Amino acid sequence: MRLSIRWRLTLWNTLALAVVLAGFAALVYGLLARALGEQTDRRLLSGLHELQHDQRLETDPEGQMRHWAYELHEHEGIFCVVYGPDGEVHLRTEELPEASVPPAPQPADGAPHLRDVDVPGAGRQRTLEGRIRLGERDVTLLLTAPLEEVDRELGRLLAVLVLAVPLALVCSGGLGYLLARAALSPVERLRRSTCEVTADRLDRRLPVANPDDELGRLTQTINEMIGRLERSFAEVRRFTADASHELRTPLAAIRAEAEVALGGALVTPEQERLLGSVLEECSRLARLTDQLLALSREDAGVARQVREPVDLSALVGAVAETMRPLAEARGLTLHVKGPGGVAVSGDGARLRQVFYNLLDNAIKYTPPGGTIEVQVEPGPRAAVVAVRDSGIGIPEADLPHVFERFYRVDKARSRAEGGTGLGLSIARSIVVAHSGSINLTSAPGRGTTCTVALPAG
Repeated sequence: MRLSIRWRLTLWNTLALAVVLAGFAALVYGLLARALGEQTDRRLLSGLHELQHDQRLETDPEGQMRHWAYELHEHEGIFCVVYGPDGEVHLRTEELPEASVPPAPQPADGAPHLRDVDVPGAGRQRTLEGRIRLGERDVTLLLTAPLEEVDRELGRLLAVLVLAVPLALVCSGGLGYLLARAALSPVERLRRSTCEVTADRLDRRLPVANPDDELGRLTQTINEMIGRLERSFAEVRRFTADASHELRTPLAAIRAEAEVALGGALVTPEQERLLGSVLEECSRLARLTDQLLALSREDAGVARQVREPVDLSALVGAVAETMRPLAEARGLTLHVKGPGGVAVSGDGARLRQVFYNLLDNAIKYTPPGGTIEVQVEPGPRAAVVAVRDSGIGIPEADLPHVFERFYRVDKARSRAEGGTGLGLSIARSIVVAHSGSINLTSAPGRGTTCTVALPAG
């Protein structure tokens, strides 16, 4: 599952901060380790330098060397070991255990040599090997400084860093999430506002909080796109309305002339068949034109907005009685159930068209011997009319599209039945205009149920 932008921003910021903090912690640890090491080295080199330049070591080598061993340990914490030419221990700091005295070093040259060693009984030590003049002879001098305090200081710093870095990451992650949420909240408001713009509400525009930032420019671009869509929809609706209106007159003329020709005395059977086909197509085109004109009026919002009490039970019963002869002619049984006196507020003529279209579809797509049931149910907030049939049903893939204009599930059968694919679109437009809802459930071979809910009047 892909994370949201809010969480991705938080994780990216936290990861970037983790890299920076890890680098900073390593730098601090390294600098402190180097500083402490250099401090220890300076102590050792300073002690060696003073011994090498002490002239008293030539006149009183033994006494002065013991004095230096005492002073270095007392004031600097440095152990001192002097090795003779044969590697034997000539002198050492009394506090240094004999077992902790390392073997005599063998420097390659006379230059001082620093290194870290593990001394038994004394732990890790920083050692300095060098040559000094003790009386009449040259001896090897080993100075050792314990690294226990250095390791302790570095351990404390490491513990602080190990605790502080994760805590800083947790705090920065929480703060980053809050900042990301605050930064993206305008995007969420923009999304909600955009969802409110539908094909029926293209006159809406999104509020532009700050026209100079990125979101402001994006909002302006969306508003411009909505404006272009509004103009395109208006042109299409205007064309549909104009074309539908203009087609009615020539269709009426063609129908009238075909009926006159069909009533002539000299019409042959072949001509009669052709004229009958022309009249049938004229009727279909006239019905399509009327439906397109009705949809155009609904889209443009110029359809009659009558709001008066309507007895829904009586209206549905009257439509069912009108359609009953057609259902019986196809071998179908039509039932109407529900109490009387269920009232809604609306336009009776337009609501009648809704249930006429629903029953017409049910009759067309129910095989002979099937049943159609119309049930009216009152409710505290809405009256519900359900039209159920035992017809062929609708495949699941087609259900999301049945209310689209000109969409037909079985295109060959619909054309044979004279369908245009506009009946359900018109029904939905009328129901929505009445602040109601229309839903359809179906399964192949198990029939279809169309439910209309209208606010109670």
